[in-house]
Amino acid sequence: MMRAFRNSIVLLAGLLWMAFPPGARANDSTAILKSGELRLANSVHITLEREELYLSAAEVRVSYKFRNTSKADIVTLVAFPLPEITIGQDIQYGVDAKDPANFIGFKVRVNGQAAVPALQLRATRFGVDQTGLLKRHGISVLPFGRDFYPRLEKLPDAARSELEQAGLVDWNTSFGANNVPLPNPHWRAHAVFYWRQTFAAGAVTQVSHSYRPVPGVSFFTPEILNDKQMQDAYCMDKAFRSATGRKLAKAPNAMMSELHYVLTTGANWLGTIGAFHLTIDKGKPGNLVSLCIEGIKKTGPTTFEVRKKDFIPERDLKILILERN
Repeated sequence: MMRAFRNSIVLLAGLLWMAFPPGARANDSTAILKSGELRLANSVHITLEREELYLSAAEVRVSYKFRNTSKADIVTLVAFPLPEITIGQDIQYGVDAKDPANFIGFKVRVNGQAAVPALQLRATRFGVDQTGLLKRHGISVLPFGRDFYPRLEKLPDAARSELEQAGLVDWNTSFGANNVPLPNPHWRAHAVFYWRQTFAAGAVTQVSHSYRPVPGVSFFTPEILNDKQMQDAYCMDKAFRSATGRKLAKAPNAMMSELHYVLTTGANWLGTIGAFHLTIDKGKPGNLVSLCIEGIKKTGPTTFEVRKKDFIPERDLKILILERN
């Protein structure tokens, strides 16, 4: 029964993915995984002249034009860290991954040429690195492969005991499973994509990357419209609330997607963002969107854009997209 329950959760995530590409909230929903900017280890002489950012629930695309203002080449680490990922049966992420490790399909191009970033994966429990212990028993750090739970279920008693002593897995759930305990993982996963980049002296280097985001997906209820925390987080104005009320009257089972993007990492390079261009795509003409940012304008059936000069991000982006189910 427990295995059937787990499979039903996976099926629910798949259905949510088809209704809306994945991601956070309550028991009938999937969890938000924030995403954000590249980070430069050495940025004392590197400015960001231009940033083009495209955000949707299905894809994120970012293009940067960096300039090395010094008279010497700069070789530095460039990293794209994901936020901490909670591994456990009480947290579900709407991930449909062909590659369980690169589960967001992260891709990089430098000056128009494909680059191959490395991926570092770590697992911690109570702040202690347990990556090696999981590796020794053939357990992946991330739970997005189809063989993740089957591998845990087939572990011998000695391995189970070692993982349980480390607090990584317990086998205490046996309700409805013919008294056969099933594994419950408990750790934090840390994923970082990185590579070494040369920024030529006095020249512009164009770096672009793309990936599938992991927004939070859940059912949208009328109560959410009156939730002060949600109103503040997504700047739900009167027009949005009125339009949402009309949509809910016609389709009570509306879905919402919450996409979070970290913008406030601008200190990773010298000075401001010279020219910033943001495009928000709500997916379908009938969808509704709400977020907090000044100067946004509708530019197409599904797109909204913002352009800023010498931009200093003061808050991260939180985007709410509402779709009729």
